Amino acid sequence: MLKDVSGKESVVYKCVAESDPGGFDGWLNKAIDTFGVNAYNLVGGASSANQYSGPTIPDVAAKLNKRAQCAHGGVTIAERHVKKGNEHETLVRKGELGMRWFISQAIYDPEPMIKLLKEYGALCKQKKIAPKRIVLTFAPCGREKTMRFIKWLGVTVPEDVEKEILEADDKVGKSVDLLCAMCRKILDETKGCGVPLGISVESVSIFKNEINAAHELFRRTQSMLLDFLGEPWLVQYKLVSKGAKRTSFDYGSRKPVSPPKALPPVKEPKAAKEGSVGGGGLFENLSQEERKKLGVVGVVGAVVGFILGAVLGGGASKPVASAAEPAKKKGGWGK
Repeated sequence: MLKDVSGKESVVYKCVAESDPGGFDGWLNKAIDTFGVNAYNLVGGASSANQYSGPTIPDVAAKLNKRAQCAHGGVTIAERHVKKGNEHETLVRKGELGMRWFISQAIYDPEPMIKLLKEYGALCKQKKIAPKRIVLTFAPCGREKTMRFIKWLGVTVPEDVEKEILEADDKVGKSVDLLCAMCRKILDETKGCGVPLGISVESVSIFKNEINAAHELFRRTQSMLLDFLGEPWLVQYKLVSKGAKRTSFDYGSRKPVSPPKALPPVKEPKAAKEGSVGGGGLFENLSQEERKKLGVVGVVGAVVGFILGAVLGGGASKPVASAAEPAKKKGGWGK
């Protein structure tokens, strides 16, 4: 349904441990052949000490490797590396299974991720293999209930970070500022480690201010990451119906709205005249009214496109930066 609603590709998380082998095969065939889902994030059992029915992750990886149109990745938990010291070896081993990316657990403490990225990059260099993309995940929090849920999910939240968020007047705004500062720290301290990075933002709340904060957090962290790469980048825009709200989906009829006409071919951007806006390139042949209608794709589509652009398309899709990152304030994470 997400693909129909958003018009974008999606990455489906699939726990392989709880299904019987025959049931999983039937599910996978239907997902690929009926629903056209081609990207999967494979998740194993909660504990390696337990016995689970169903296929193992290597079994499922082998099945997906035989499907040329499919790609798959896995999860990584940096805190696990602090405790066991072997998460970087696990990433190398799963990469050998054909996994093309790893999505992290939500980050509220940057230090474990910094350690993991440095040691994973060093191990890959030692083995003379290319490291897989690590997607950094962040999830904003604006109330105590959400914080309890985030911690219940297994996310490590340092006491000082939790206190700073929950004692702030604008709790969700404070969490966004803190998480942006953590993202910046990870980028700065792992520069040169050789591990390609991505950004993902999770919305774990039903409250409007926290959902809106997820959009804001994604815009800021994605902009940070893309600027950090030091290469030109752009977003592809799409005109949408005024009645479609945030998607091209008609929630009344439960049927997709007819897709809008495609934009004219993108030309090489021309130098804009001083003081002008949209002086050339993508905006060159559009009227003022059409320019006002332009909107950036939603967080889900942008996240997936950013992850899968290089993986499935053979090259990185580079979106246009949003507003510049605010100047850093002195003291603490978000102060």
